[in-house]
Amino acid sequence: MKLAIIFNADKLSGKLTRFWTGAAFYHCGWVDEENGKFYDMHAIRRRRYWSDYERNKRYVLVDFPEVTKEQLEHELDVCGQLYGFVDYVLFGLRPLFHLFGQSTRNAGGLICSEMVNIDAFRAGVDTPWQLDAPPPSPADWYRWALVSGRELEFIRMRLTDT
Repeated sequence: MKLAIIFNADKLSGKLTRFWTGAAFYHCGWVDEENGKFYDMHAIRRRRYWSDYERNKRYVLVDFPEVTKEQLEHELDVCGQLYGFVDYVLFGLRPLFHLFGQSTRNAGGLICSEMVNIDAFRAGVDTPWQLDAPPPSPADWYRWALVSGRELEFIRMRLTDT
């Protein structure tokens, strides 16, 4: 399985994410290249055709052989969590929380990068983020991938995107 970290400094979502996190990485999810599927968190956990989703997008693929199709298919069947719209807004306010020495609040929903962290943890990956701590952003995943020693592929990337 590969982690897709999606970015675009020209899109509104990329611009907003860059404003809050310092990088234009706005979404992430798992790519099963063998079967052409993309697993991500939208309103709920979902599976899509990767070829339909990735068209004209810029992204980084990071190799995660620990995460399996069977694991992600199981999560589709059992995960009842909804997307954390409030969590996403609170995530954007993270710098303000930190300015006052507070942790980012978790409103109980699930954002894409948090879903990825849970999946990686359950697959035995030692990530720097604890499950009970504020979740990482897609930009955090990118920064960690750069230093993790994992294989990366850059697709349609421009230097101005990061």
